[in-house]
Amino acid sequence: MSKEDYRDKIEEHRQSFEEEQQEQQNLSRVSRMNKNGSNNKKPKNTKRKSPLMTILFVTFILIPLTILIYFVQFYDPGKTIEEAEKDTMDSVVEIDKTGSKAEASSSADKDKDDKANDEAKAQAQKDAEKLAAQQKAAEEAKKAEEAKKAEEAKVAQQQAEAAKKAEEAKKAEEAKKAEQARKAEQEKQNAAKAKTHTVKANENLYRIALNYYGDGSEATLAKIRAANGMPNDTVFVGQVIKLP
Repeated sequence: MSKEDYRDKIEEHRQSFEEEQQEQQNLSRVSRMNKNGSNNKKPKNTKRKSPLMTILFVTFILIPLTILIYFVQFYDPGKTIEEAEKDTMDSVVEIDKTGSKAEASSSADKDKDDKANDEAKAQAQKDAEKLAAQQKAAEEAKKAEEAKKAEEAKVAQQQAEAAKKAEEAKKAEEAKKAEQARKAEQEKQNAAKAKTHTVKANENLYRIALNYYGDGSEATLAKIRAANGMPNDTVFVGQVIKLP
């Protein structure tokens, strides 16, 4: 028989012993109540004697059974008392180890759960950091896009202003050239008209120079005299004068 079977038998005998003892106590209580009647008087204090069945059970069952378990489980004719005690201690240690293993297993499961919780928290923190980084990157990209659009708009405005200024400058240059061309044409026409002049009444060389050149200085008069071979400023009515 194994240790567990002996222990089960001992436990069964112990329970039957306790049930018999309880039954004896109940019978004794009922007998006292019958003896005292239906009134609620307290029974007299008497010495409590050990039940006969208990004595018999201890004498003839429990003690022999304990000796039998000892001989079967622990007794070995070839072993000394020290070795028997050592085996007994080994059995106790083995039971303790079993309990320790169960406790270690429970502690390992707890550590595993704690580790899983820590990993879950770490993963959640990583996910939150990743999401925050993505949001930050998206915001930075949006700001960069807005800055790019603003820069493009600024460049476009500058180009439009530069084009407008260039157009205005071109128009001004064209207007200037047109004015210069007009003046040149006017001067050409004036020069064509001023090639010759027929002297009229009451005209002299000074008035003729002032009319055609806007200047009656001696230098202008000398140029007209040289073109016509005139010795002085004297002119006659009907005289044709070359205007250089």
